[in-house]
Amino acid sequence: MAGQLARLAVVLARAATQGRRTGLVTGVHIAWAPRPAAETDGPVGTAVLARALTLLGGEPVVLTDAWCGPVVDACLAGAGCGPAVVLPRTASEDDVRGVVGRLAPAALVAVERLGPNRHGRVLTMRAVDITASTAPLHAAFDAPGVPTGAVGDGGNEIGMGNVPLDVVAGAVPHGSEIACRTPVDSLVVAGTSNWGCYGLVAALARAVPDRAPDLLALLSPEHDAALLAAATAAGGIDGVTGQAGPTVDGVAPADYADLFAELAVLSRA
Repeated sequence: MAGQLARLAVVLARAATQGRRTGLVTGVHIAWAPRPAAETDGPVGTAVLARALTLLGGEPVVLTDAWCGPVVDACLAGAGCGPAVVLPRTASEDDVRGVVGRLAPAALVAVERLGPNRHGRVLTMRAVDITASTAPLHAAFDAPGVPTGAVGDGGNEIGMGNVPLDVVAGAVPHGSEIACRTPVDSLVVAGTSNWGCYGLVAALARAVPDRAPDLLALLSPEHDAALLAAATAAGGIDGVTGQAGPTVDGVAPADYADLFAELAVLSRA
């Protein structure tokens, strides 16, 4: 494993094995759905990543907002982690910076967390403006001297500021409108952001080989399905279909079950 994925894994492994705190930011409110709610992509993968960092001796702290808090907390509980720091709907950018300053994380990673486009608006993949139901957690990534990373899949997530605007515009519908312009030090792009987190856990297993068995045990179809069920039970919905049910971005777990064995192989390659 090479490139920005490996670089981010090394940063996270170093922080965790030193017992330090890592901030994980996640949660997307699907405001256009028949029953608006947080989506299943992001919280599930974040919970697995948080558990992995805990197993390495670290102190992961997950940040989200009130629109997404119940789904994020359900996933964290299912993974054996403590609850998130949930910012209120009225949080300002200064409030966000204050929370991050008090946490003093050794690293900060966004997972499927939408951020502002070049006009300062937060848009979904359908170009629906959800700025009003998205706390400005992108302001966390202004913290000076803190290594940052992100996992995303659609071009409108925090971290996609690393990607030239014309590339996003050419790769996804509405790309020129929705592209988030918030950059990070290391960006991981995956088919879904949950999968990107699973790739990071596999990379952590490679970076800390003596803990690899424990880390790789987190990567199984059964664990993924259990956390997805927890997210759905807490009100989570599919971010593509807008419907409740055990799918992520329109993909059923059975259709990516082979991913876990492949990641285990790659972690040892």
